[in-house]
Amino acid sequence: MPNDPTDPTWQMHMQMLMKRTNLIHTRQVIDEALFEYYSNKGQEVPNWKRNKDPQWWIDYLREPEEEG
Repeated sequence: MPNDPTDPTWQMHMQMLMKRTNLIHTRQVIDEALFEYYSNKGQEVPNWKRNKDPQWWIDYLREPEEEG
């Protein structure tokens, strides 16, 4: 605990910590939603986070949806 919680430096650090915490939570919610969506369709979740190749993304979006 800081000696003075009104210290601007301490407040700045706390704001950064809260932003990071919210970002982590948001990423987790998105990952869970994508997993649920693709699992319900019986498909694998695309590797969009690790594959930053723009052509891969364009090809993926152009693929017709499988009927089933």
